[in-house]
Amino acid sequence: MRFFLFLLLSLCSAATLIAQPVPTQNDPPITNDDYQEIYNRIQSRLTELGYPAGRAGNAAWARGQYTLRYEGASAASDFSADLTKLRNLYGAGNVSVLGECGCSDDFRIYNIHVTPLGGEEKGKGGSRKVAQAIGQEEVEPNYYIIPGLNQLEANTPFNNLPPNFAVVPSGKPALPVTVAVLDTGIDPYFQHPQTTKGHGPLYLWENNSPDDPNDPFCLDGDLFGWDFINNDNAPLDDHSHGTHVASGIASQLTSYAPDVNYRFMAVKMLDQAGVGTTFHASCAVAYAAYHKADVINASWGFYGERDAILQKAFAYAQARGVATVTSAGNFRKELSTTKHYPSEFALETNPLRSILFVSASQTGSGTNLWRRTNFRSAPLVPGMDFVAARGTNVTALVPSYFNIPNNVGRKTGTSVAAPLATALAAHYRHLHPGDGPVILRTNLLNEINAQGAAASVAYLGTMVPYRVFNWIVLP
Repeated sequence: MRFFLFLLLSLCSAATLIAQPVPTQNDPPITNDDYQEIYNRIQSRLTELGYPAGRAGNAAWARGQYTLRYEGASAASDFSADLTKLRNLYGAGNVSVLGECGCSDDFRIYNIHVTPLGGEEKGKGGSRKVAQAIGQEEVEPNYYIIPGLNQLEANTPFNNLPPNFAVVPSGKPALPVTVAVLDTGIDPYFQHPQTTKGHGPLYLWENNSPDDPNDPFCLDGDLFGWDFINNDNAPLDDHSHGTHVASGIASQLTSYAPDVNYRFMAVKMLDQAGVGTTFHASCAVAYAAYHKADVINASWGFYGERDAILQKAFAYAQARGVATVTSAGNFRKELSTTKHYPSEFALETNPLRSILFVSASQTGSGTNLWRRTNFRSAPLVPGMDFVAARGTNVTALVPSYFNIPNNVGRKTGTSVAAPLATALAAHYRHLHPGDGPVILRTNLLNEINAQGAAASVAYLGTMVPYRVFNWIVLP
């Protein structure tokens, strides 16, 4: 089975600040002349990655790339021995290590490239060959996270922190609630309240031990998160998606729960074009989990076969007390029959009950679902409907260096619906700091089902109920 990951939204034209629809097979390309060059560059990039632009369901496998996971005291030596086996089998020059994260007995995750397998096997077939060659079960194909094509794009990649950078404290007396935004990064300019012009400040999480020798990641100077794309301590947003997502969360909390001492852990796993891989995602989830984020916002996903290494990362997060909110997807798929991850991790036979996924409703049209949102006809939890939040023409901050008036852009998709639930989860953790992630998700679903607006959508001749929320009162 072929599958792909992708960033779940469409973004606005900076010139007009009007949201574009999510592309489908029949949609024309961007017509704004100012953005045609950007569109061409993105399409060229996706073609380079082997992804047919604008089409759902096609493989976007990083050719010849595989993710391997090890744990235990012999993890490093086990990988070294397996690497030697592969090089003896395929040739020393044909097997390379592209990336790694983790440096302790807890886990080590590696991204390797095996040249002879690059054009011969698609995904799982190649990973089975690698697994058989080394006698290692935890081998997965590495897949791309692919963005929607209609998007803002920065002109210059950033991989350095500003001079004299420091985290700005919120000054709120409550216990801090840490929200890990696993995305394209965050623009730290907006941690200063005077820069946000009425939008909630993007206060940043501060790592009090950035050079801790016991840190299982062995990173250098991770002050407010980490950039797993460039492998540095500057998880800055050179795309716009991550800043917009964080701003959506901050605006909800500022408007409805101003006492919450929220702060954002910036974990960059998507590059300037919005592209990352399942390897980057696995590392990002594990990083947020180790550093005890309260909530993860994962506004991305993929269709197809499950990735066991990514599932283990989310299981690790659940075990460490971290709840996850993720987007349901943007291709009008019914999630009882179409596998969409990480949403599907909450629906499996042995589900991760710390994961909540969110569909999108049409902003300004009452309870109507957005026309492209994925949804779930069978209930996530018996007796509970699936949930949706406004996800069209959502305004929030975009990076300051775009030079857009007021630094505000509009975006559409389940990516921008998920932050509304993330804000609720952060508020819940503020009110009930001792509750674990499973209890948090269960109680959020209970309250959304009790207070959300009731509606239904026709599917295969039946009416499927769901609940729409913007904000709810938590006990």
